[in-house]
Amino acid sequence: MNAEHIVIYNSSAKDANATVVNRNNLDFEFFIDTKAYVYFTKNPVEAYYLTAILNSKIPNELMKDFQSKGLFGARDVHKKILDIYFPRFDESNEIHLHLAELSKSAHKRAAKYLEDNPPKKELTATRLGRLRLDIKKHLAEEMKEIDRLVKRVVE
Repeated sequence: MNAEHIVIYNSSAKDANATVVNRNNLDFEFFIDTKAYVYFTKNPVEAYYLTAILNSKIPNELMKDFQSKGLFGARDVHKKILDIYFPRFDESNEIHLHLAELSKSAHKRAAKYLEDNPPKKELTATRLGRLRLDIKKHLAEEMKEIDRLVKRVVE
């Protein structure tokens, strides 16, 4: 599909980590292989709504009983996160719109954080995990509000 906005999330981890990629900002063809899942949309607001849901701790906690377990606990998000109910994006729903706006703001703040704190070494799996935790800590206020709204949406 040639939709402008791509929602991408990881297949292997304890929790889903999602982001929005705008194809118009890329100088190359973008494709997904085996370690991530993708959703294409022409609606940027829908893309940000979906990333708010996927990044929220609410669905991530609800899927824990159904995730495979490894030596260090839950792993392999895969499509399990999609087994957790959440409604399709509805442009007339104020909560959906607010979630999308919070997600868009979090994306901008995360990009600024990375600009101000670029990785100093190669991003190994461990360093990438630590960087994700640092970004989530930086976005704590947005994530708290996102979690509060997502809880209302999935109930």
